[in-house]
Amino acid sequence: MVHGVVHGMVHGMMHGAPIFAGSAWKILAGAVYFALLALGGLADARTRRVPNRLVAILALAGLAFSALAAPVPRGLWIGAAGMLVGLAIWLPSWLLHLLGAGDVKFFAAAGAWLGPRGAFEGAVLAAFAGGALALLWMLRYRGLRGAGVTLWLASVQPSTLARADTAHRRAGDPTPALPYTVALAAGAALAAWYPSLLF
Repeated sequence: MVHGVVHGMVHGMMHGAPIFAGSAWKILAGAVYFALLALGGLADARTRRVPNRLVAILALAGLAFSALAAPVPRGLWIGAAGMLVGLAIWLPSWLLHLLGAGDVKFFAAAGAWLGPRGAFEGAVLAAFAGGALALLWMLRYRGLRGAGVTLWLASVQPSTLARADTAHRRAGDPTPALPYTVALAAGAALAAWYPSLLF
């Protein structure tokens, strides 16, 4: 299984060109896209919030990019479908109180650039990045034993993570919330830079 994943990643890196390659306007669009992703990750890391204005700009610019990259109305449909896929994948995490609404809206907005396939792949990559980020976060703030207990709880019932975090905050635990938008931005960036990295 590991060999298959590694083979898929190498194959994708060899055969998938960035979605912003090919012309000057696409390169400029790519610079805007990566800058907006970086701003979203930075905002979440600093304030644990993703500004709605930034999400709106990311979504509208993504729809415009998709409309220009493919004939209208097909391009708009691709952008809208990417947003819906991104929303559908992360909405359950919001319903379980594992992610904030800003995280979900941010990735859905990035999906407007990626299209449905790219949004799906970006979500998978973001989940890997989020798992690594969460593990580092737990080790830093809860230590090895606390991280082990948290992982065990997550394996039994994922929704206990949200209840545990709420209990920690009510008890005055100064541990900051995990800035998951950083992982979402990383997944969306990788999906744009290395299309077909996994699939």
